[in-house]
Amino acid sequence: MNRRFVYHCLALLIAAATVFHGAESAELFPTDSRSWARAGNAVVATDFSKVGPAGALITGRREKGKWKLIPFETAEWKGTALSAYAQTGPPAVRLPLAARGWHAVYVGLATTSGGFGTGGNGMKARLSDEPVFKRMACNLALLSNRRGVIQEQFLTVAELKGQSVEIAPLPGLPATVCYVKLVPLTAEEARNWTASRTAPLMRTSIATFDGHSWIWPYRPRSAAELQEEFRGFEDSDIGKWWFQVCGADLVCYPSKVGNIPGEGTTDFPSSTYAAYTRTLQDLFKKGINPLRVAREAARAQGVEFHVMLRPAGWKGSMPYEETFNSRFFDAHPEWRCVDRDGTPTFYMSYAVPEVRRHLLKILRETLALQPEGVGFLFNRGMPMMLWEEAFCKRFRERHQADAREVAEDDPRILATRAEIMTEFMAEVRALLDETARAQGRKARYKISLGTFSREADNRKFGFDLPLWIKRGLVDELAVAWFAYHTSFAPPDMAYYRRITAGTKVGVCPFVIAWKTGKPQELCKKVADYYAAGASGIAIWDPQVHRGWPEGSPGNAFDVLGRLGDRDRIARWAKNGVPQPLTIPLTRLDDNYFSRWFPNTGF
Repeated sequence: MNRRFVYHCLALLIAAATVFHGAESAELFPTDSRSWARAGNAVVATDFSKVGPAGALITGRREKGKWKLIPFETAEWKGTALSAYAQTGPPAVRLPLAARGWHAVYVGLATTSGGFGTGGNGMKARLSDEPVFKRMACNLALLSNRRGVIQEQFLTVAELKGQSVEIAPLPGLPATVCYVKLVPLTAEEARNWTASRTAPLMRTSIATFDGHSWIWPYRPRSAAELQEEFRGFEDSDIGKWWFQVCGADLVCYPSKVGNIPGEGTTDFPSSTYAAYTRTLQDLFKKGINPLRVAREAARAQGVEFHVMLRPAGWKGSMPYEETFNSRFFDAHPEWRCVDRDGTPTFYMSYAVPEVRRHLLKILRETLALQPEGVGFLFNRGMPMMLWEEAFCKRFRERHQADAREVAEDDPRILATRAEIMTEFMAEVRALLDETARAQGRKARYKISLGTFSREADNRKFGFDLPLWIKRGLVDELAVAWFAYHTSFAPPDMAYYRRITAGTKVGVCPFVIAWKTGKPQELCKKVADYYAAGASGIAIWDPQVHRGWPEGSPGNAFDVLGRLGDRDRIARWAKNGVPQPLTIPLTRLDDNYFSRWFPNTGF
């Protein structure tokens, strides 16, 4: 094909980046393009005017369904970028690659101005022989005088032999794509990369997935689009996925026991919740089981997959009463939790055997996928029993007293809750062992739990962790300090170290991907957890393309995905976290960046 691309030597780009960031000796992220031995021999394709299909491109006035070609410039070079707005909806386009051999592949994505400040942005890219796109975003702020910048995104390492780079939009997000960079690898680098794919190290971190937010923003229509949620995790330290079905019996897979959120609803509180329900229904019609897709993605990456329930996720109040709408909850008001003054709640009581059996049926369904384990994120949430008749009856039988007439923290109240919860955990263990035998499975199913920071928090709700550990009713604990109706205190690592001493039960304090603090602060916190005896770190809902919630430059996953590397985290805690490669723009479309910035006249 007679296609022409503008290729530029990377040496000038590195020099510009060094001036912008400081000394060349500063530490880089492992996949930073400047970290490769032959970084100075890289080429950068900056002209997207010849990508195909040609019908997907437009110049002049923007049109729905088409990428606009816009000029851009930096201090060193010029190019033609691809631009789309949040509602443009252009198709995927292809940029053929002339290079051959092993290369690291990168995409340069510019900030998207909101007119006065930085607006959100994002797109996705893949090589043409890859089945799944990788999501990307430029998570940098505008410079002074509202100057835009380009942030470089790592795509992959691959042997190039005639592929193209495919670029596609992300639903609801604008994007400005400026370049594709190819860094040739040495033979040793290629061998090391290939070896790392089959022998990953330090995969001690846990990631949670909430079963909800991987659907509604992206409206996936295929298994490959569902798998985009996990692209990028393969290069991380995350070795376990705790995948939530969504709620307790509100699930994201075709179920004969539970139901999908919003099932039967016609009037949703917002379009996002409607999109979630309708997307699941459309996937089911195509024979696609999202939970199976997630399980197979985990197996392909060689990580453990645990099916997790949110044990109190039954029913929502207005405006979510028909969005989070468990049929089981609606059908059995007599099994709901009731406060000691008789006030009903939106929770179901685990003191009721039928409630427990219902959840065991949910777990039995999911065990058909043969995950490595199952579990409960108790931080979502409490209570699991109160003063309903089922609990009060158990209390009377054990203590010959009325539970409503003793103090809320009476030791007998706590003991009765613990007895009921231990029974439930034993029922879960029995189900897992029975199922493993029936499946002819050699590996024992594991039980994972999200628990609370302090011993008093756990005892308050009936979690007799020392007994559960002794009886083999739990294999891994993730400590959630952000649980409602608990102390919200930092994890008491001395307590967890004491109750797990001499056992194989792991303890992983949670960090929240969307509430990290500054990067160096996060690293200091994680280093302190390790020093206090943590076996790993649990990360609440990470996504590869998200920025730092407090506005630091770059992608949070560049750090979150490395939390298993204790030496690196200790170094970053002391010296600071590396900065992404950032290239200031001098021009974007008709805006020549200067002190006289536009949009002040409106």
